[in-house]
Amino acid sequence: MKDKRAHTGEHIFFRSLSKVIPEVSLDKISIKEEKNALYITYPGAFSWEKLLEAEKLTNKIILEDRKVIVHNCEKEDVINKFPDIRIKLERIQTKEVRIIEVEDYDYAACSGEHVNSTKEIEFFLLTKVNKTGEDSYRLEFEVAEKAKEEALNLSKIALASMEILQSAPENVERTISNLLKDNEKYRQNLTEFSQKSFESISAKNVSGVKLYFETLKGLDRKLVIKEAGELIEESKTFLVFFLIDDGIFVICGRSQDVNFDMRTLLNSILSNFGGRGGGRDNFAQGGGSLTDNYEATIKEIEKEIEKIVSSLV
Repeated sequence: MKDKRAHTGEHIFFRSLSKVIPEVSLDKISIKEEKNALYITYPGAFSWEKLLEAEKLTNKIILEDRKVIVHNCEKEDVINKFPDIRIKLERIQTKEVRIIEVEDYDYAACSGEHVNSTKEIEFFLLTKVNKTGEDSYRLEFEVAEKAKEEALNLSKIALASMEILQSAPENVERTISNLLKDNEKYRQNLTEFSQKSFESISAKNVSGVKLYFETLKGLDRKLVIKEAGELIEESKTFLVFFLIDDGIFVICGRSQDVNFDMRTLLNSILSNFGGRGGGRDNFAQGGGSLTDNYEATIKEIEKEIEKIVSSLV
């Protein structure tokens, strides 16, 4: 029964969406027990207002208790008899076409099972919208009781979010937009700060090898990884970086003219912090948890690293 309701609900929704946004086209549908989805092509960005308008129109048709009628028609006569039909004639191999009509609303060539009346669908709800390509989207939906349950769940999420944001319903979107802008500003500031901090890093000469051993706090991880990768392009270079935030992140790297497996070193270091990592033999990274005495542990590790580097020559 669920498949019938979902399948018929999809017919109604896509017709409603087409009325609201005429440029949309349907690529395929997926009606499954765990997820129902429409795959849409649209050369633009969906607005939530337009999607809501299509949902409202869909539920209006559902509540009107319109009949769902099956027609069988000769392929050559389909367009004349049903000029508003949704059909891909080139895909139909049979002489006769099965057409599903949602009374005076939608006509579509379809071999699937459908309800007898729209009221059997009860309720239609979009539950997720994902952009899957430049002009393609995946729209998940539910019908009937599951749609009502999901509507209540989404309502709870919205109310909880409003409480966290300390925002009235009509201001939530603007509040989130402002927070994202602020976050981007802070991210840019952090990148600049990280870059300047990194410029102050210097190497220690250990038996002719440049050893970079640093404990870094509050820096952008991606930038640190990038800069570490550039440092090991220099000859006779060995580095171990500890990046401290909520946990501990370790980068171990060496230049190609230094022979040492940094993956083994990394996992030896991370064993002190309950973590593991991976990578290449010349550049490895991974994370663990901060311990109460992590600073003392790092000092001991530094001594061991100096011994290792001394023994490489």
